[in-house]
Amino acid sequence: MSQKHDIDKPAEIEILPPESESRPRYRSRTRIWIGGTDGVKVIKVGPVGAALLTLASAVILAMGLIFFASAFVVLLPIVLVVGAIAYLTGAGGNPFRRGR
Repeated sequence: MSQKHDIDKPAEIEILPPESESRPRYRSRTRIWIGGTDGVKVIKVGPVGAALLTLASAVILAMGLIFFASAFVVLLPIVLVVGAIAYLTGAGGNPFRRGR
């Protein structure tokens, strides 16, 4: 019966005293802390920054192209060998041949 009485009773609010300055605050101990309503700051990029950004984008694009080209060069012989084996063994069948 006491459990039902505890459910009907509203929760008590706990008021915490402010932290003392002798102990470091939690915010100062964390590496990343985001707060406030400042939003996103947009700045103008100068000519040197634009050139560096373009160069970095070109390097990343070139690395991706090299990766996919090398994957194609490695996989192309494998696909050709598997295709030749399938052709020679007749694994693909003949779609134009009538069934008997």
